[in-house]
Amino acid sequence: MSDLLSIGRGGVQVYQRALSTTSNNIANLATEGYSRQETTIVDNVPKQDGPYFLGTGSIVDGINRNFDAFIEQSLRSSISDLQTQTPLIDYADRVVDILGSQKTGLTGALDTFFAAARGVSTDAASPELRAKFLSEADGLAQRLRTLGGQLDTLNTETSEALQTQLDRINTLSEQIARVNGELNKRGLISRQAPRLLDQRDSLLRELASVVKIRVTEGPSGAVDISIGTTNNRGKIVEGKLARKLDADIDPQTLNAKLVLDKIGKSEVVSGVAGGALGGVLAFRGQVLDPSVRQLDFLAQTIATQFNGVHQIGRAHV
Repeated sequence: MSDLLSIGRGGVQVYQRALSTTSNNIANLATEGYSRQETTIVDNVPKQDGPYFLGTGSIVDGINRNFDAFIEQSLRSSISDLQTQTPLIDYADRVVDILGSQKTGLTGALDTFFAAARGVSTDAASPELRAKFLSEADGLAQRLRTLGGQLDTLNTETSEALQTQLDRINTLSEQIARVNGELNKRGLISRQAPRLLDQRDSLLRELASVVKIRVTEGPSGAVDISIGTTNNRGKIVEGKLARKLDADIDPQTLNAKLVLDKIGKSEVVSGVAGGALGGVLAFRGQVLDPSVRQLDFLAQTIATQFNGVHQIGRAHV
């Protein structure tokens, strides 16, 4: 009878714990970053009675998160890809507005300039047509300067946005390194508090929204994090160590070179993409820099060609 009562009492305690876990899941239904937990119940060590082994009830083997590493990795990758699009599209739309507007863009100014040029070509001696041509030429030059200034402003804004994202990466890297330190104290992931692992994964998802990351998990659940496309390089978090990420911007090409440990043993990181940082980098490299170059080339070409025509005209006077 005592064994029967003991098994019954143990079973009640086990399922009380299971119900507590269920209650905790319900209470945290809307808690951001919380992973549903499950109580693992196993049979207790049986008791030998002569040639027989008698069951002694059940015990709680652990309370674990309902977690799938593959799904989590896919989620981080999807977050990175999605967050790339927002700054890339927003900034590209602004370039379209700057250069393509009928009123403030380049098309209208070029149309009126060439119309005035055609007019003065029909009667080069006309003071009115010459004055109109000079006025339109000055207007075109002013429009080019204005557009160049707006692109410079966009360059400044994206440079600041780039630094903001780098600051976010550095802050999150330091937080993840501190979590790694706590995880390493227990040694094995099976011994970790679910809340600490939830905190780790929330930080990883937030970091993935800034830049695409590669994550390597150790036995304790601590993670090493790398960025870029080069294997065994670009580690921004390694155990309890977080490495600072900076950027060097070339004022001529507007390209940003990302550097780890800039003031120490520096390492250039290549192939950084994904997240808000990747979107800003893609915009600067694929949209802003070509736009600035093409606008400069157009201004130089117009000036060179019309100065050449003007010189030919003076030579025949």
